[in-house]
Amino acid sequence: MSDKKQITLLVTDSGLGGLSVCAGMAARFANDARYERIHLVYFNAWPEQDRGYRHYPDPADRSKVFDNALAAMAKYTPDHIYIACNTLSVIYPFTRFAKKTTIPVTGIVDHGVQMIYNALSRDVSARAVIFATPITIHENKHKTALVEQGIDPERIITQGCLALAGKIERAPFSNEVKTLIDENAAQAAQNLKNAGATVYAALCCTHFGYCKDIFKDALARHTDKKVEILNPNQAMIDEACREIVPGGSPQISIDIVSRVTWEPAGIEAYDRLLSTVSPDVVDALKNYRLDGQLFSIELE
Repeated sequence: MSDKKQITLLVTDSGLGGLSVCAGMAARFANDARYERIHLVYFNAWPEQDRGYRHYPDPADRSKVFDNALAAMAKYTPDHIYIACNTLSVIYPFTRFAKKTTIPVTGIVDHGVQMIYNALSRDVSARAVIFATPITIHENKHKTALVEQGIDPERIITQGCLALAGKIERAPFSNEVKTLIDENAAQAAQNLKNAGATVYAALCCTHFGYCKDIFKDALARHTDKKVEILNPNQAMIDEACREIVPGGSPQISIDIVSRVTWEPAGIEAYDRLLSTVSPDVVDALKNYRLDGQLFSIELE
């Protein structure tokens, strides 16, 4: 890509969690001298207004719906697709798109695995809690990969946080979100009684990064341990921007598209969360394109 004057990068998630990745990329690319024009697309792969991927109990149905979304993403002719969603990253290998595309695709799960591995390798007495959606926990990709790399499975605690991503999606500053995080931290703490001085909290859902301080405080309170946050969102930003050549000022265009509606109160909340990172991404969110036919959700 370094010889091109223009690139298109597409970030996708089921909801607004991965928008933090898009915002981080936009902020970093603003000073990149490699390109004259950078087009960022944020593609919301949430399938139905009140029905996310966890509402499809059959894994084949989940992969079919996401496959339809990926086919729609390809129409933007992206130079790279970043799946800023652990659940969708887990689903991706089972899609037809994964087997035939020539577009480079990066999922966020590998970033989380590498961050946890590095942390536990540095501190052999520490343990890690993987906070994620129930689908991600059920698939067990993070823990399996870590054990294959030699990490003792007893050092890895998994905590599936039912409904938390949706609550953060709609009202990230609500007391309900704080309560759910506290409850999940308390449950995880029950499995950390013999932990060393440090516990790593791996936020393996892109929505959770918005509440990293709440996770840190809650887990520290329930364990009486030093808690360090591992946020794969930042690792994905770092990878996407690793070859930046400072000193430029490319023209950056940002499109945000969705087949479901975001409520004004939710958009206002993400304005508060991201305006200091990338005002341009916030402006694009306020002017997102709603397209009820963005991708098909038919299973046949």
